[in-house]
Amino acid sequence: MHEQRDHVRDRRHVSASLTVPVTELRGIGDATTPEEDQALAEELALCLHRRVGSRDTWLYVGDGRHQGLELSTDSWARVVPAVDRMVATALS
Repeated sequence: MHEQRDHVRDRRHVSASLTVPVTELRGIGDATTPEEDQALAEELALCLHRRVGSRDTWLYVGDGRHQGLELSTDSWARVVPAVDRMVATALS
């Protein structure tokens, strides 16, 4: 995803993205009116990328507008099991 004339910092290899349907809690109220919070159907995109010449691979997860996390794959390897434990706790 780059051309030869692109600056070196802008050259990167990018994977195909995956989309995952999610339900997002979007708060439009405040502490006194939490009933105004809304659960909205959204999609999150997941995409791997690596700068040309780098060994570091990054995984972006986000909606491309309001929120997103861009963490190293090592970080995601720690976060995903922790999320699994939290979800298991919520479902038990």
